[in-house]
Amino acid sequence: MKIAVLGTGMVGKTIGSALIKLGHEVRMGSRSKGNEKALAWVASNGANASEGTFADAAGFGDLVFVATKGEATLDALNAAGAERLAGKVLVDISNPLDFSKGMPPSLFICNTDSLGDITTARGTEMLLPLWVRTWAATGNGHFSFKVVR
Repeated sequence: MKIAVLGTGMVGKTIGSALIKLGHEVRMGSRSKGNEKALAWVASNGANASEGTFADAAGFGDLVFVATKGEATLDALNAAGAERLAGKVLVDISNPLDFSKGMPPSLFICNTDSLGDITTARGTEMLLPLWVRTWAATGNGHFSFKVVR
């Protein structure tokens, strides 16, 4: 499968590398083609890794992971372009942490708002602890959840 990863940070690099190991083609998107972090990631991940702008990656991927710093997420999605994202599954793993006041970080959107809309925020909050505990219990990040109505 062709997969886009928007974001060049630790989360984007980790998910992109894991997807390549599973046999997928992954394009990492950033603000500009030739981003230093993206080029280093491509060099360490072989022939199934490529890089480009947010728009390049969004156009490439059948599935799009959004792995940006939370406060940059909307700008990244706008740069990717609604027409390139239309009809695709977006997996939002963006990071809402605010390091502007040092450690420990706080959430830059907290309690009354979210990166999406508030109706989905509560479900997302409950998934993270489950995901972290499952990874810790199994020692393996290779698992998935099935959502059933």
